[in-house]
Amino acid sequence: MGRGLLNNVMLLVVFVASGCADIKTPTAHYAVTHPLSTKTMVTAGASKDEVREKWGDPSEIKETGFDDMGLKKEAWIYNAWFPRTPLDFRHFSRKKCIHFTGNYVTGFEDIDKR
Repeated sequence: MGRGLLNNVMLLVVFVASGCADIKTPTAHYAVTHPLSTKTMVTAGASKDEVREKWGDPSEIKETGFDDMGLKKEAWIYNAWFPRTPLDFRHFSRKKCIHFTGNYVTGFEDIDKR
C-alpha cells in the first residue's frame, strides 16, 4: 500500500510540474511594487472604464491639453492609501498619477509624498 501511495504522489508531482511550466515566479521587486495582485494592476492601453473598475474614481482629474491628433489628455490622481507609513512602500505611501490620451492609459507614475 505504501508503494501505491508513493506512485500516486510521483504522478501528481510530474503532472503539476509539467502543467505549470508557463507560470513565472515574481521577483522580489515586483512583489513589493505590486502587492495586491494582477487584478488591481493598471497597464498601458487600459481604458478609463477598466481603471475605474479596478481603482474606483480618482481623487482628482487634471486636464493636461491635447496631443498632436487633437485627443484630450488627462491625468488622474489617486491619493496614497497609507501616506504615513514609516517605510517607503511605493504602492501604499505615494499618490499615483495615471496619464490618459483619449480614453486609454498612456503612462503612470508615483508622486512623492510630502
